Amino acid sequence: MSNKSDLIRERILPLDLLKAISIIAVVSFHGILVPQQSYVDLESTLNILFAPLRFCVPVFLTISFFLCEQSLQKQKEDTIYDWLKKRLTRLLIPTLFWFLVASVLVLIKESFIGNPFTETLREISELVLTGRIFAGAYYLLIALQLSLLFIYLNRYFLQWHNLAIAIFLQSLAFGAIDFSLQGNWGTQFSDFLRLVERPFLIYWFVYLALGVYLYTNWQVLRQISARIHTPVKILLLLATSILMLTEATWLHYLTGQAFLPFEYAMSSCIISVCVLFVCLASIQENQLPPKLFQIVDLLSKYSLGIFCINGILFHILVVFSSFILPDLTYNLPEIIVIKVLGTALLLSVSLGLSIILKRLGLEKCVS
Repeated sequence: MSNKSDLIRERILPLDLLKAISIIAVVSFHGILVPQQSYVDLESTLNILFAPLRFCVPVFLTISFFLCEQSLQKQKEDTIYDWLKKRLTRLLIPTLFWFLVASVLVLIKESFIGNPFTETLREISELVLTGRIFAGAYYLLIALQLSLLFIYLNRYFLQWHNLAIAIFLQSLAFGAIDFSLQGNWGTQFSDFLRLVERPFLIYWFVYLALGVYLYTNWQVLRQISARIHTPVKILLLLATSILMLTEATWLHYLTGQAFLPFEYAMSSCIISVCVLFVCLASIQENQLPPKLFQIVDLLSKYSLGIFCINGILFHILVVFSSFILPDLTYNLPEIIVIKVLGTALLLSVSLGLSIILKRLGLEKCVS
């Protein structure tokens, strides 16, 4: 997501490329614009098949705190609490705007169905608190929570050994989730995680540490990346994808059909962030065709707007398709075609609407 405005922002091409790739991955998870019941038997297969794209939210969080550390180190005239105020304001503006838009749409839908107003308000409150008011809304809640921790913890993650401790603790947390899902500690812990959904920080705190450390050691990382030959980078990416497929298969074995909210509780997600940064840190503008560079620049610049708009459009289009195609079922090739076409539709419409909203004066909500 974009983190400019009040926070100092220097364009860093590898980060823009990572954001562009990640926003495409995010949108792809919302690309199946047909009712869930029409492909319910394929859901497990799809979750495993596209598990290698689960780097997207971890990469966004890592970039976010990479840029936080950059802005904090460059704004020496402000106190850390002045910086935090700017950061929270920067996050709260799009959060409140898009949560309000999504809440109004839920209210309209439930009123049309005929549900009582008080019941609808209770549902909206639950959707907001669990980050489900639109697809991907939990990301904004996570970023707000981690920003409050950032000002107290960032200085600890400047050194490698503290980052290693954070990675170890995050891996322990994922291990505890696995143990709970296996029933070794009863089901209370996993039941609690299902209740609080994905905004719970147990899945995400390591990416704050990664962002700080990668910014502090950015030049070293670029030098390492430049020394690694392209075939080796491709092998690293393939190995990471296989690892993510394997871990997702294991998680599905533990959870059955109840894969959510555990889809990011994978150590391979941490590895994927590290591998992507290592592979792309040395990329330069002259290595990209001009057209591709323009696309990367647009997707990166409007990643916040695309993220939020596509999450809202997804729900609207699924409801619409449930009315016009209520009883159809699809096989795997058909669903993959729908997913690809739906991703292209959501991405292009969300980008177009983001550009329009910026021209209407809502830049802070989309970029």
